[in-house]
Amino acid sequence: MGLAWRGETLYICDTNVNYVHVWNLASGATRRIGADGELKKPVAVAADEHGTIFVADTIRGEVVAFEQSGSEIRRFRHPKTTSYRPVAVAVTGGALYVADMANHSVDVYSTQSGRLLRSMGGRGSSTERIYYPSGISVDATGQTYVADMMNARVQVFDSSGHFTRAFGSPGNRYGSLGTPKDIAVGPDGISFVADAQFGCIHLFDPDGRVLMVIGGPRDEPGGTPLPNGMAIATLLPEKLLDLVPDGFKACYYVWVSNTTGQKRLALFAVGTAEPS
Repeated sequence: MGLAWRGETLYICDTNVNYVHVWNLASGATRRIGADGELKKPVAVAADEHGTIFVADTIRGEVVAFEQSGSEIRRFRHPKTTSYRPVAVAVTGGALYVADMANHSVDVYSTQSGRLLRSMGGRGSSTERIYYPSGISVDATGQTYVADMMNARVQVFDSSGHFTRAFGSPGNRYGSLGTPKDIAVGPDGISFVADAQFGCIHLFDPDGRVLMVIGGPRDEPGGTPLPNGMAIATLLPEKLLDLVPDGFKACYYVWVSNTTGQKRLALFAVGTAEPS
């Protein structure tokens, strides 16, 4: 399910065994978070610069924060609702962003105190409203991108939580969205939208114009038959950089998880090809 990247470490939510794999790709060392039964259904994960790991658990109905050692240190849940279904998380600048599918909103908490700072959205199809948020990403300027699943679009909110724009729409033409499940924004402002209905990843420029589609519904290397989680990496260990073809200048990399087919992740390099 959900993925996160920090440093040289990949975090992978596994709902078959209900824990988070922590995989250092430089050393090859692996460990598990929540393997002693602390997690019931981990579907999304994020890690901050201090090494704290935030896991959205839909059965527990809360986001659980763990130290690097795997010890639970804090829980996050909306103080005014009895129904909470966190399905996506992002963390930056001391703020934790949580997509709540039960209340069709994105909540922002202080990572230190756990206090709710603000909420965005609310059920609906009009501007600013969200109908089943399924993925979130926060860019370098503090803008929040929300995969608005049942409205088949992406909504963007500024650093104060105010709606600024939306892109994508239902349909089956090039650039249309079917069921957007997650979103990741690269350092250049390009948005990657995982589409479970079409089995692909849509790329949009910072103005919301479609650029291209990668992946595809085939269950083979390079395919994304049912994409779910994504993570952006700006650097990779040397042994993975050797996989980039000669003549291709990679700027950053995108990890994609699939919830069907063979148990593997897809890794895409984003950049430019040198003229032949």
